[in-house]
Amino acid sequence: MKKLMLAGVAAATLTMAADALPCGDKLVVVGRGRPRRLKGVQAAAILVYADPAGALPAALDEGNLRKDLERAGHRIRSVSTRQELTAALGTGTYDLLMTDYRSAEALEADAKAAPSRPTVLPTLYNPSPADLAAAERQYHCVMKTPGKENDYLAVVNEALVERARQNPPAKAK
Repeated sequence: MKKLMLAGVAAATLTMAADALPCGDKLVVVGRGRPRRLKGVQAAAILVYADPAGALPAALDEGNLRKDLERAGHRIRSVSTRQELTAALGTGTYDLLMTDYRSAEALEADAKAAPSRPTVLPTLYNPSPADLAAAERQYHCVMKTPGKENDYLAVVNEALVERARQNPPAKAK
């Protein structure tokens, strides 16, 4: 009888413990407090040319690309017309120019002529394997969306490393 009663008390305790967790007790569990902010190796100034005719606006709106990059500490400015892009390149200082893959080649000359000489980072939205392979053959770094936050940050960091290789700092005399 005592064993049966002990088994009943143990079963009741286990049942109540399972019901207690959904009541907010999970907030006390270690490691589930404030979310961690992921930081990039270096905060970058990114100019996004979101041409309405391209796929980049859909990638920014549907996915978490913008939010993930901003959470990592990158500064993002978006423009949607060619005139806004020309003005932004002429007056601002940017590390990267993120654009749709189809317009990246046409914008490379504008980026090289800008005072800050941003590196062009072509972006593909839901690419086919053939499109992705072609883009990776043509460019050193390619952003593929949708994706994971760590993938976005890895591509941005790789593009910044490539930028540093292409534009070494001038030696002081």
